[in-house]
Amino acid sequence: MMDRRSTGTLPEGVRAARACVWRARTLALACTLLAGVGLAASEAGPAHAAATAEASSPAQARADVEATWGARLAQLDPLRPLDYLELGEEVADAAKTDEERVLARELFGLAGALDTARLGRSAMLAIASLATGIGERERALAAAELVGGRGASRVAAAVDPVQIEALSRSFSFYRRGDGRRALTALRQGGAEALLEAIGPRLPGGAEGYRRECEAMRTSGALPFDSEMVRRQLELELALRRGELRPVSLDVALHGDEPLLEIDLADPRALWKVDPARTWWREGGWRDSPDPVVRPSAPRGA
Repeated sequence: MMDRRSTGTLPEGVRAARACVWRARTLALACTLLAGVGLAASEAGPAHAAATAEASSPAQARADVEATWGARLAQLDPLRPLDYLELGEEVADAAKTDEERVLARELFGLAGALDTARLGRSAMLAIASLATGIGERERALAAAELVGGRGASRVAAAVDPVQIEALSRSFSFYRRGDGRRALTALRQGGAEALLEAIGPRLPGGAEGYRRECEAMRTSGALPFDSEMVRRQLELELALRRGELRPVSLDVALHGDEPLLEIDLADPRALWKVDPARTWWREGGWRDSPDPVVRPSAPRGA
């Protein structure tokens, strides 16, 4: 019988099994290498794509604005301020990008700056609708009252004494635990409107006050809320003192937020645009309707 170890030969089945093992190991190694290459590509691809998109998106957005609105913008003339306002409304309604929202705001600002007397309030209210923060919106709303000629009279006007008396009666019934009569007094003499105006100074606001009165009406007197009572008394006193109230009562009535600074004499600061640059030419606002002249390249360059 032949010794297979001395001749170096193996049975056919063993050789086939070993070949299968080697092929499986080689295939597994290849798959591992390919997976590693694919993972590296997948990690680098999105990062590269994101970087490319980030770099090109502002320029592309400006190009899109010019392609969509450029022809209409080029027809604007500062002698027709209403056209700026009307186009601004169209752009704002159709806006899908930040660039378009900025353009709408610029159109509203130019409309207000060009004809503040007729268009100022509408333009500023439109700007408020585009505000991205509470402070920005509050400033625009306050400016709308001022440019519309209504702000000064509204600030100077005293609260109607009938409103103060009706609200004071409601507060008095609240402190006695009589929610039904507190709500009844609130519906008299314009007290509801005054409560809404000073609501932010009450714990829970105007709606919270109504809910507590309603709870008293159905369940009887609630546990005494010393903070609510203190605020009510401060507000009553501040309203009765009017313009003669000290700073402490003024803070109780209006809060301690910083005052909004609105300078009607500075159109750039008010409207956030340059009133001298009202012509749209080649993708931007210019101070002249003439085409933009590009400097020629030096000879031999």
